[in-house]
Amino acid sequence: MRPSTRRFLELAGPPAFFLGLAAAVTWPLVIHLPDRIPGWYIADNYEYLWKIWWFRRALLELHVDPLFAPHILFPNGFPLAYAEITPLHTILALPLTAVVGEVVSYNISALSSFVLAGWAAYLVVNRWTGSPWAGILSGALFILNPYHVVRYGGILPLMAIEGIPVFVLGIERWLTCRRLSWIGLAALGYMLTAWASIYYAFGLLILGPLYLAIRLAAERQSLTERRALFHLSMLVLSVIVVTVPLAIPYLNLRNSSTLVIPLQESDYWSASLTDFLVPPGLHPLWGAWTMENLLGVPREYPQIALEFVLAPGYVALLFATYGAFKSQAKAKRAVLWLGAVALLLSFGPTLHIGRQPIVIPAPEPTIMAFNQFMERLGSALPAHESYAPLSSDGLRFPLPALLLRWLVVPLTGLRAWNRFSAFASLGISFLAGLGLAVWIDTEVRPRSAALNASFAILAFILLALLELWPVQIPLQTIAPRPVDTWLAARPEQGSIMELPLTSALSAPQMLYTRYHGRPITFAYGTFLPYWFRQQYPELQACPGDACLARLRSWGVVFLLLNTADATFDPQLEADLDRSPSLSRLASVGSHVVYKVLD
Repeated sequence: MRPSTRRFLELAGPPAFFLGLAAAVTWPLVIHLPDRIPGWYIADNYEYLWKIWWFRRALLELHVDPLFAPHILFPNGFPLAYAEITPLHTILALPLTAVVGEVVSYNISALSSFVLAGWAAYLVVNRWTGSPWAGILSGALFILNPYHVVRYGGILPLMAIEGIPVFVLGIERWLTCRRLSWIGLAALGYMLTAWASIYYAFGLLILGPLYLAIRLAAERQSLTERRALFHLSMLVLSVIVVTVPLAIPYLNLRNSSTLVIPLQESDYWSASLTDFLVPPGLHPLWGAWTMENLLGVPREYPQIALEFVLAPGYVALLFATYGAFKSQAKAKRAVLWLGAVALLLSFGPTLHIGRQPIVIPAPEPTIMAFNQFMERLGSALPAHESYAPLSSDGLRFPLPALLLRWLVVPLTGLRAWNRFSAFASLGISFLAGLGLAVWIDTEVRPRSAALNASFAILAFILLALLELWPVQIPLQTIAPRPVDTWLAARPEQGSIMELPLTSALSAPQMLYTRYHGRPITFAYGTFLPYWFRQQYPELQACPGDACLARLRSWGVVFLLLNTADATFDPQLEADLDRSPSLSRLASVGSHVVYKVLD
């Protein structure tokens, strides 16, 4: 083989492999790019599709501020900072959206999360080990990790994990040759990470400096060198430049609304060690059994299990453990710390087994003293938060995430600490690559001919892929509900309210406004369900007088009752039918439509 051909294959082969792997795992997405999007359900995927569309419409057609949607949460309007703004997909991808439309743009972003993340992880591990096989394993484990595949199936910001290994790649290249261009790559990695998700922004702000400090210590490099200080100053400046515009919408909203997730909610949406040790929960053979029996979620809400499908697979854990003990790579210590701290943070405020907190029995005076100490500590720290929601009839195990939440006030807005698993999965994938490289050098090649060694290596990589291979991820058609088409044809002017509130405060609602063209008095966002229910308690008692007065003040003309919602109560339909202030107009699909009378 010619050197030029070999060089081309070395450069083009890995991204081609990850592209092929992405197409296979997400099949048949590549033949439905213009008309469907991935999703286990019609849920957050519709919300983020709407955001991509809204930014294009607001900026290129209406020439208005895209961070505020006046026709949602009408008549007050909807600041998009109630949830992820994900500027990576809404702003940076705007030229792509303008050319190919929001559906194709969404799907290209989804596919790129596989290709770029896998390729970047490959480049990092290949640089450490000189082993393309090790790089392939690390990249494949990272993008096939159930955490990523679950988020590919519906949560656009969180599926964008590619910036994290790009950041590491930039740091590693800079440590080798001290060029400012590699600091630029690290800054790009941070931007891709932070502009994808505020979860990942917080994660990299915590874990990035830790990783860099340990790597500098391992390389025995001094920061007294003027050029190194200048380069790192440029990195810090880049992080500030990227973070400030991301933070401003949330800071502005914090001045007028409470962007706090209740402590008990944040504790529930945390991982446990068992989530990482069970069999991979998306596998076509045992995945359903794992989710039903080993994750500890309520059987009446099986979709919740997807949040806790985190297990990286036993092949990955085997090679990661081997790498942790056997690898001599200088980066190993930093990777261990990155993975361990991320894993610990993913456990959230207190320690759990499954979804149940670990509670140690103790004498009542001891329990009272412990709870009082935690209450005083929470009240004294900057968040001024009560520990009472977590107090119990025993001793619970507070974890560093609780202290961080109380020390760094914006972290009270983080709902799901299990999303630090993205960083933990990268650490496991890196360690597994290091482990495979050592295994190849010490166990395989010295004892096997070249061809046999290649077959043995390939067999283990295929075994890792097969263990993580997911069931086929559903694709959701982009289409209006029957009631949206019905509403679009009505001549009446006015806004819409929907019941039950769980239906109104759900992610797809914003996209439906594209089809019926009417303002809605509700919306969805990370903080919105908590705020909305507290702000308008009268909506829990529709069709009472206070509820109807609220609807009239919002200019509501049509009240929709979603009979397909999981919380639908036939008694609510009977009460709406009896109300003299409502007129039942039609049953359209799963919705009953009422007109609000003056």
